[in-house]
Amino acid sequence: MKKYYEYYFNDVCCHVGKDYDYLWSAKDSHLHRHVDFYELFFVVSGEPCHYYRGTKETLHKNQMFIFKPGEQHHIYTEPHQSFHFTFFARPSFMETFLGATPYLQTLFDDKDYISCEMTDVEFAYIYKLADSLIHQPNEEEKVFLFLYNALSIMKWNTNMISEKKTNIYVLDILQKINNHTFLTVTLQEIYERYPMSRNILSRDFREYTGMTIVQYQKISRLKYAAQLLIKSDYKITDIAGMVAYDSLGYFVRAFKEEYGMAPRDYREAHSRKI
Repeated sequence: MKKYYEYYFNDVCCHVGKDYDYLWSAKDSHLHRHVDFYELFFVVSGEPCHYYRGTKETLHKNQMFIFKPGEQHHIYTEPHQSFHFTFFARPSFMETFLGATPYLQTLFDDKDYISCEMTDVEFAYIYKLADSLIHQPNEEEKVFLFLYNALSIMKWNTNMISEKKTNIYVLDILQKINNHTFLTVTLQEIYERYPMSRNILSRDFREYTGMTIVQYQKISRLKYAAQLLIKSDYKITDIAGMVAYDSLGYFVRAFKEEYGMAPRDYREAHSRKI
């Protein structure tokens, strides 16, 4: 059995008073055990070798791993140099973070480590977030943003989603569309409100609802228009504008496609029932 080194959080953290740290590195590591910290890393370039639980594999760009405390592994290069990003965190920090994020609470379950291969889009996004981390007094928000997205990508790419009712941001978007807050806002404005990649947010939403955000908005806008036709005396042209249709003709066509009749006929048909 290979000899391994025991690393404690205080051995790897260079910043006093923090419960996490991170670094970019091209150095090999010893076979080591994480005594009291989580370690997340992803490969940026090259093809380092990774030794874990008696198995050796060659890694490549886009691969990401996270290990729980107590795990041991070894990263080394043969023969070419590689580059990777590593994030360390005390158990208290990581467990508080996971506990406050319902979407990720079941990330590990009984697993001691998780690995995944990111798409090029996901890698570019995570790389950008990691590259934005600079040790400064107000960095914690950026750290949370990085962690949330990295672990969300990990969860998606390891097919560990047992329920669709998980992404709190998707639920928030649905609530805001349904209560008309997001009924007519643009997709760009919606994306800007949430701290995660557009790719993941769109995919989560589609997985949960079976449609895109724009499609869901359209159906909700027409549903609201139908309610206004029945319950109000607004002119049809005014209702079209209230649900973000600049063209009356376009509104009539969309409404007829959804409800099988023109807005005027819909109003008359339902008025007779009241």
